[in-house]
Amino acid sequence: MKEINSAYIDSTLRPRKADAHKGDFGKVLVFAGSPGMAGAAVLCGRSALKSGAGLVQYLLPSLDSPLLPILQCCVPEATCLPLSPQLKIRDYQAIACGSGLSKSPEAARILSRLFDGCCSVLVTDADALNLISESEDLAEHFTASEAVRIITPHIGEAKRLLHSADPISSEEERGRAACTLAEQYRCICVLKGAGTLVVRKNGSSFDIYRNTTGNPGMATGGSGDSLAGLIASLAAQGYSALDAACMGVWFHGKAGDLAAEELGEMGMISSDIVHYIPYALKLSYHN
Repeated sequence: MKEINSAYIDSTLRPRKADAHKGDFGKVLVFAGSPGMAGAAVLCGRSALKSGAGLVQYLLPSLDSPLLPILQCCVPEATCLPLSPQLKIRDYQAIACGSGLSKSPEAARILSRLFDGCCSVLVTDADALNLISESEDLAEHFTASEAVRIITPHIGEAKRLLHSADPISSEEERGRAACTLAEQYRCICVLKGAGTLVVRKNGSSFDIYRNTTGNPGMATGGSGDSLAGLIASLAAQGYSALDAACMGVWFHGKAGDLAAEELGEMGMISSDIVHYIPYALKLSYHN
């Protein structure tokens, strides 16, 4: 097992060129949120922007969606587009899907189209994972996708994906579960929790990375939504899927540590984590 630490970040993070423009830092498509869960989409998209994506766009079922005015007001830097036959999924360097999505038939249908059309990096979180766990057909679309797939389950979602009630609490159980998920779904698995694990199948063995940042104050609603956007953003900027996942969990945890240092663990919320993402990045760029 390898550690995701400051040395790893220093060796991986690239400086930006002086003549860079937004097209150099990738396009992220976010399919997230539903009535009553718009905040998840806001956190995901803001996190992607705060971590340097060149362009973030929200995919909505239609422009009549009640999410439209919320997203346009809360994330004015992002644009919204409706689902249409003209949607060019392959134009995006990364897709983040699932945060606050709901498990509606419409959500499942749109996910299936994204899985079939994506050939870049696909970050799959929350209700997208729950839908995959409940639908063999959607699971087949997911594993057959041309995309490099990253899943970001917490323990409950991991159990549902594994169709298992076995405990996943000890380090050994967490490692075994993450490896099984990476193999079963042919993906990079980011198993969230204290010491988040990033696992990839590599031939007959596994590459296993353990994060070294983060604190109990991050155990709050919406924290995972911001992580999904952060990983997608780094992938869109040209980092490999594995590096995007490892760097994403480290910077997410570091932002949480900075928030806790300023606000304390008990009172911090997920918006605070998103707020501190640029400060976490700035510290590493200055090292």
